[in-house]
Amino acid sequence: MLISESKLKGLIAVGLILAIIPFIVLVFRLTRTYKIPDYADQCMHCSVVEIVGDEHASGMYYVPAGTLVNRFLKSAGIAKRFKDDFELKNGMKLIVHPGSEKMEIVVAEIRNAAKISIGMPIDINRASEEDLVLIKGIGPVTAKKILELRQKSKGIKDMKQLMQIKGIKEKRLGKIEKYLYVKK
Repeated sequence: MLISESKLKGLIAVGLILAIIPFIVLVFRLTRTYKIPDYADQCMHCSVVEIVGDEHASGMYYVPAGTLVNRFLKSAGIAKRFKDDFELKNGMKLIVHPGSEKMEIVVAEIRNAAKISIGMPIDINRASEEDLVLIKGIGPVTAKKILELRQKSKGIKDMKQLMQIKGIKEKRLGKIEKYLYVKK
């Protein structure tokens, strides 16, 4: 059986296209798909603790729940210890002030913008307009309305109160409430 030259060219063209398609799909997936960072899901019940001020140990740390501060400081390579050891809490910030003889460590809270960026919820009663705008689904107008409701109500007592704001129904509340909480 003989194949004409035009049919042979057509078969070659189809073969090349079929060979190129998987390559295009692979390149598209590699450039478009979000990849979870390595070890990001290794610690499901961890606390996020930030160290600031120490040039060698500064950064965000995921530590197992129940970790004591002095053990954490030792593992981070910081020589200073607290006299009274205590358990690290989620969202805690340790500010290290190295001095000539004394090194001081101050305990604070991680900034709301940093919390949002790593997926931690923030207290709606302490959030600023700038913090609220960082949350997907809350724009500048909605952020102002939330602050007005908070001021009028003397604090948000329940997340369902947000449904009093025009434009926030159950579906939208469901999307934004994973980023917010009411501190009891």
